[in-house]
Formats: sequence, C-alpha cells, structure tokens
Amino acid sequence: MDYFYIIVSSVVIILLILIFTYYGIVIQKKMKQNRSFPPQPPSNCPDYWSLNTDGSCNIPKAGTKNTGSIYDPNGNFNLFSNTTFGLNNDKTLINFSDNGWSAGATSSLCKQKNWSNLNNIMWDGVSNYNGC
Repeated sequence: MDYFYIIVSSVVIILLILIFTYYGIVIQKKMKQNRSFPPQPPSNCPDYWSLNTDGSCNIPKAGTKNTGSIYDPNGNFNLFSNTTFGLNNDKTLINFSDNGWSAGATSSLCKQKNWSNLNNIMWDGVSNYNGC
C-alpha cells in the first residue's frame, strides 16, 4: 500500500510541475505582448478636471483638487501657452488634443506625462504611464 501512495504522489507532483510550467510560459508570453502600463487608454482630462463641450478640459480654480503647481501660493496662474499646448487666451481651458502635443518626435502621451508630472497634476493613465 505504501508503494501505491508513493507512485500516485510522484505522478501528481510531476503533473503539477508541468501545469505550472505551462501557465508560467503562457503568462510570460502575454506580458511580453503588452508591457506599457496602464493597459487602457487614459481619460481626456486630468483627475477632477471637467470636460468641456468642445473636448477641451476646464482648468479648476485655485485651491481646488488636483491643481498641483499651476497656481502659486498667492493664487496666480503659472501656465503659459509656450509650455502648455492648447491653452486658451482666457487661461480657463486646455485642449489636450491640440496639434502641439503630437508635434515632434515625442508622442503626445509622453509630452502630456511630462507636463502633468512637471506641474504635479495627477492624471490616471498619463502621469503614471511607463511607455515613454
């Protein structure tokens, strides 16, 4: 009887090793196909910013959530149109689909990531993007 249990246990252990090896190889191949994080496309606007009817993002007022460093401690606006593409003249909207974001060798997502990190703006899917 003891010999029977040894054989059954050995067969089960060998099968488990083969199954785990197979799943490890499958998971590794899937991870190589998609290495950028996060896998879903990001939202149109940074977190807690609202989307305008024309597709641009409303800049929140000083002192509200997720304004980062776009306002100084006195409440003065710190963004400029030469560093923030799509910033309107009234400085109330930013159009993140503006051609300036996609111009040049760097992708628009990487430019938006750099902009959001520079201004301490949290933007899920952009500020934590690792494909740049």
